[in-house]
Amino acid sequence: MNKKHLLILVLLISFFSYSQENKTIQKLNTELQKCLDDTENNMMNCTFEYYNKMDNLLNITYKKIRTTLSKSEQEKLKNQQLFWLKKRDLYFKKIEAETTKELDGENSSQDFRMICSHENALFVEDRIIELEKIYFKN
Repeated sequence: MNKKHLLILVLLISFFSYSQENKTIQKLNTELQKCLDDTENNMMNCTFEYYNKMDNLLNITYKKIRTTLSKSEQEKLKNQQLFWLKKRDLYFKKIEAETTKELDGENSSQDFRMICSHENALFVEDRIIELEKIYFKN
């Protein structure tokens, strides 16, 4: 197999992996909307489930990427992810503070928990997309 064919094969595999994760994100977003649209569902539970699925997808994406990397690249990815986790924790606290303020100090209602959960899920989704762009698109 010549270099041109090998390059095309690698690009196709990378594109397929990237598009699979993207399809999963789209599917999760569709599921969330259906859940929220169903008036018999508890909207808070919909957003909790959405966050948990998004967090699980991040873990799957991270592990899939790690298997393709050398030891030094794995260490670099691990350090980047640890940095991102600190950033995530700060972001989650910021969302809680902003939402408490928006809800006039209320931070124990279902609305508060639903809003925070949804915003947190979107933050995690952004990380999945970022990882995919870095490791599956280049």
